[in-house]
Order: sequence, then C-alpha cells, then structure tokens
Amino acid sequence: MLPKLGKAFGAVSAAAHSARSSTANGLPLSVIGPDVKIVGNIFTQGEMQIDGCVEGDIACQRLLVGEGGRIAGEVTAETVQVHGELTGKINASTVLITKSGRVTGDVTQDSLEIEAGASMEGRLIRRSHPKAPDQVAVNKGNGAAEPAQIAPPQATPDLTQEAAGNA
Repeated sequence: MLPKLGKAFGAVSAAAHSARSSTANGLPLSVIGPDVKIVGNIFTQGEMQIDGCVEGDIACQRLLVGEGGRIAGEVTAETVQVHGELTGKINASTVLITKSGRVTGDVTQDSLEIEAGASMEGRLIRRSHPKAPDQVAVNKGNGAAEPAQIAPPQATPDLTQEAAGNA
C-alpha cells in the first residue's frame, strides 16, 4: 500500500511541480520561499522569485523580489521587479520598484519605473546605446527641431585700415 501512496504522491507532486515550474513564456521558474536563507551566488537562465533572504549575487532572465524578500548582492537580469528589499547594484533592461520596494545601490537600466512610496537610494544610470557616427536623427518624433548649425567665424576686416582711409 505504501508504494501506491508514494507513486500517487509522486504523480501529484510532479504534476503540481511542472505546472508551477515554468512560466507563460516557457522559462523555468525558481522560487526561494519565505523561510529560506541562501548565502551564495545564484545563476539561472530562467525566472526567479525571492520571498526569502539571499546574500549573494543573482543572475537570471527575470527577477521578482517579493514583499518579504531581501537580497544583499549584485543583480543582473533582463527584468527586475522589487516589492521587498534589495541592497546592491542592479543591472537590467527594465526595472520596477513598487511602493513597498526598497533599493539601496546603483541601478543601471534602459527603462525605470519607481512607484510613489518606494524607497530608492543610489545612482540611476541609464544605459546608452551609442549611435554610429554616420547615423543622424532625422525625425525627433516629439516636434523638437534640430539645433541650427553655426557657421565658423569668418576673418574680421581690419577696421584700422578702413578708418585710416576715411581720414
């Protein structure tokens, strides 16, 4: 009877695990529960949800720091959402710090949203995508005109000779 129960439990557990272990975009999801503390670095190609405590660097595709989550370390991801506390550098394409979120450290990003009530202490660094020297913005899209090109200064006439000729 015990093997049947084990098999049944394993089947239910496996079904529940597979339903929760990947996200809508097919990336694997790893969850650090509220009762878990990890000391060390975490690297995954999928998504992470931190509801516990991590002391170390995290590299992943998407990171969600839950309201009870605390991270002390550097985070590198495509997307980062902070509902809890993050102390360290963030390097991501898109960063959202919600009203319950607290970030202490530099944030390097392409897109940043900070909700009213959020706490942010550190430098905000926007990634720059350098344009090729021959690329010129033709249409600003916001109605702003390009600055006028100023002609180089021309040689000024010698006024002392003209004044001497008039005298």
